[in-house]
Amino acid sequence: MSFTNINDPAGVKALLDQLRGSQAWKDVIGSQAQKDQSTASATEEPLALSAPSSNTTAPSTSVAALLSQLRSSSWVPPQATCVENVTSHPTPPQPVLKPSAPLVQQVQDPKSLTFQQALPYIAQLADNPEFIAAIAQLKKEQEDLERQLWEDRRDIIRKFEDKVKVATTKATLIGDPGLSKHEADTLQDGLKKALEKFDRERVLAAWDGLVSKQQTILSQHKVPTMFPTSQSIDREVSQIADFS
Repeated sequence: MSFTNINDPAGVKALLDQLRGSQAWKDVIGSQAQKDQSTASATEEPLALSAPSSNTTAPSTSVAALLSQLRSSSWVPPQATCVENVTSHPTPPQPVLKPSAPLVQQVQDPKSLTFQQALPYIAQLADNPEFIAAIAQLKKEQEDLERQLWEDRRDIIRKFEDKVKVATTKATLIGDPGLSKHEADTLQDGLKKALEKFDRERVLAAWDGLVSKQQTILSQHKVPTMFPTSQSIDREVSQIADFS
């Protein structure tokens, strides 16, 4: 006869249905002394059934074989086996790592860093919104100053252009074809001196003040190689590039 896999629920159900429908099963049920046995007892552990006697007929032998198959196969839920075989090992506590200080705060002497050493800190500063806002403000102030100085310089040039027009008009009124060489050289020298004075007293002073302010603000943000100084060599290193 065929043996059913005890781990197959459908096969076990079919086997029990076949067992309950046999004449031998009916004979066994009729011989039980307990009157309160319910239909559900047919699905319980077959160990409670009495063993068939030696003089049982051929159908009883088949029933015995079925019962033997059920008794010899005890299904144990795989989850229970897994739980019993698992040995719990307590997980060691993970060390709590203290957050490292930002790279910018670790700079002890920013002005002494080389170009290669400064790159990581500059890259980190580029992601700092506060630093970006400070750079944008410095850029605006520098552009405003450059625009104002350019307009002031243009005013000086326009004044000398007006002087040339007036001198040319006078020469025409007296019958001269134009300005004499002496008058032209005088006006040209006057314009040159006026521009030099403007650059020396106005432009350079304003530019030095702007550079000092930029150096101070950048130093406060711990930008490498940036610090207040009036030395030309240091300014060449820390000179702010064109923002445009």
